[in-house]
Amino acid sequence: MLHSMTGYGRIQKSFDNFTVTVEIKSINSKTFDLRVRLPMLYQSKEIELRRLLGNELIRGKVDFNMHLSGSANSDFRIDSSTFEAYFNQLNEISGNLGLDKGDLLYTITRLPGVVVQNDGDVNEDEWAQLELLIMEAVKKTNAFREQEGLVLTNDMKMRIETILSLLIQVEPFEKERIEKVRQRISGNFEQFIPAGKMDENRFEQEILYYLDKLDITEEKTRLLQHCNFFQQVCVDKKDSLDKGKKLNFIIQEIGREINTLGSKANFAEIQRIVVMMKDEADKVKEQLANIL
Repeated sequence: MLHSMTGYGRIQKSFDNFTVTVEIKSINSKTFDLRVRLPMLYQSKEIELRRLLGNELIRGKVDFNMHLSGSANSDFRIDSSTFEAYFNQLNEISGNLGLDKGDLLYTITRLPGVVVQNDGDVNEDEWAQLELLIMEAVKKTNAFREQEGLVLTNDMKMRIETILSLLIQVEPFEKERIEKVRQRISGNFEQFIPAGKMDENRFEQEILYYLDKLDITEEKTRLLQHCNFFQQVCVDKKDSLDKGKKLNFIIQEIGREINTLGSKANFAEIQRIVVMMKDEADKVKEQLANIL
């Protein structure tokens, strides 16, 4: 089963004196790119959290957000020295300018540094509960990724099947292609060699030389093998995560064989089929950009 890098997970839980919301969003990226937003109380846990999320989410551009409503285990307090400093300055300015002092209490509590959290270590029992909540959000995210991965897998398998069906369509044109090559070489000989003086053995040698140069049997065989391998990796239950790199390598090989097939075909009908194959392979590459 393949997993997409696109995922979303959100969970909310209420405790005795606070409510926590954990939200995870992820999109495709070549590396693991994590942005963390934690409440001030749990800033010291960021490195530990990054390690946990990296192990579970593997790859992608990930936004992690934890929001607390309530006081958790750390009450807020008013910094009295800061409050007093603000009060003295505002009171003096109001007096000097003859301004209405209004509600200084409310005004000062809205200023930076007045209302702060109590310092203190993180309650480990509390953090252990939050870790369980984070893991639930991770599971939801990976479940979302799995569903998206199934959609992408079905689409890519369909396109690989289309390439295989197009490959079968090449065969009927091969006999016609060989006959046209024979006619073209024969016509070239007749332009320079008088009638009845053509060396039939030399002519056959030239035919065999060009047919060997234009033979596409090996490319067809390798293309078939690569397509079958691609489908096998898609459905393989082993190493279910991080298959994107392997599949990217296989689709590159598929594209290489299709290109060689087109360059050696030297026949309009086969080249038309090759163009359709390339279109399907390019669409598979686009889908693989989202695969973990």
